[in-house]
Amino acid sequence: MNRDVVWSALEAAGSALFSVAAAFIIARLIGPSELGIGATAAAVHVLLWVAVNALFADAIVQRDSIDEATLSSGAWASTAVGCGAAAVQAGSGWLLAWMLDDTRLVPMALLLAVPFPFVGMGGAVQGLLTRQRRYRALAARTLIGQGAGMALGVVLASRHAGAWALVFQQATGSLLAAIVLIIVARWRPRAVCRWSAVVSLLRIGLPLTASTLLQIGRYRIFAILIGGTAGPTALGQIHVAFRLVDTVRDITFTAMWRLLLPILSEHQHDAPALRRQVDRVLRLSSAITMPLCGGLAVTLVPMTTMILGPTWQAAGAAAEPLVGLMVLLALMFPSGAALIAVGQARFTLYANIAGLVATVAFVLWIRPATPWAAVLVWCGVQVLISPYSLWVNARALGVGLLRPLRAGVPALLVSGVGVAAACAADAGEPLEALIRRVLAFVVVVVACAVPLLWTRRAGWFTAGEAAKIVGPQVSRGQFVPGGGVAARPDRKPL
Repeated sequence: MNRDVVWSALEAAGSALFSVAAAFIIARLIGPSELGIGATAAAVHVLLWVAVNALFADAIVQRDSIDEATLSSGAWASTAVGCGAAAVQAGSGWLLAWMLDDTRLVPMALLLAVPFPFVGMGGAVQGLLTRQRRYRALAARTLIGQGAGMALGVVLASRHAGAWALVFQQATGSLLAAIVLIIVARWRPRAVCRWSAVVSLLRIGLPLTASTLLQIGRYRIFAILIGGTAGPTALGQIHVAFRLVDTVRDITFTAMWRLLLPILSEHQHDAPALRRQVDRVLRLSSAITMPLCGGLAVTLVPMTTMILGPTWQAAGAAAEPLVGLMVLLALMFPSGAALIAVGQARFTLYANIAGLVATVAFVLWIRPATPWAAVLVWCGVQVLISPYSLWVNARALGVGLLRPLRAGVPALLVSGVGVAAACAADAGEPLEALIRRVLAFVVVVVACAVPLLWTRRAGWFTAGEAAKIVGPQVSRGQFVPGGGVAARPDRKPL
């Protein structure tokens, strides 16, 4: 498990690093106008990529058992969906060229369509590799694919390729990542595609994919509405505020999702074991996410002001409510993953639909005019739908409304005390005050965490407690390429 955590974290961190580095470097080299053209073409590609890659991947992971015919059917169906996405991507070029009056968007769209059949096959392979917990192969996909795409994009941008630099970066990264995934899997689908097997996978894949697309679309609609009510300056500050928090959240949540879903899916038919696993992973994850959120709360405003200048102080202040929201989402994350593990993905879709409708309604009603007010509307909507999410998560586990959050409370309290101590130590010049805040936070968190870890050490880190959680049972059937389903003992516990 320790090795799995390292590789999963490396994949998430590498993806975030390559994306941020490429965005800033290429933007600086090609300028805003060319960046706008390239980003417009790439935006369609990103949305289609999310749909194609996610449609079958998590559904394959969630299955308690899977045979080679079902997996092969999913792989071919995913490839067919990729071909359909390629046609949509290619056709979008003419519409975009007409809208922006730039004929380059036609060949750009054709180039961005090339990877999609490979992305389709790669999505099914990703599910197989995640199911087998081959996180090193998944990390290789990201590091090689996105790394090569970033390098090519930067080289082309430095040679005055303009918008083509961003397009080649996106196309190369998607294509290489999918090819690497297919090669390292060392598995090839059989020549079979059963519609019943495809439908069974889509019962999980469709709601999850729709939920992801709704999440992406929700922020974009929110940004458009805020631009109309608060103006472009406030929108720019809000965008930075979201990026300050979302980058950290995406890294941690992506790594956690890859690790949690296979673990929890193994116990989807054993409610007591599933509850124990949720408590276990929440204790472990909160020991990382709660201090991380506390560190963000302590440093966001001074760091933003020091690095970007006083005009961006409002962005740092607006990001603080988002940190509080991240705390809530981190506490709910393991039970939310358990909801998917037991095959109830449709409830996540309902929550995202409600969130989108409520966001539009409240923005149009309140019409926030400042970054702080706009972020409060966003967070307020999320808090408004949280009781529903807590209820469906708790119902899937067979417990009370707040019971799934209990294991994360100690780490939350420790981090809260650290934030309070950091705020009390805020004095002096900006740099001196920042150093004081960070030192106070670290000292208090460590001082509070040491006795907590000592009293919990048997429950957190010994094999004896893990044996109580996992038990001597044999885990769910795991797909073995070429051999159907084989039972295997559980892996070594964390």
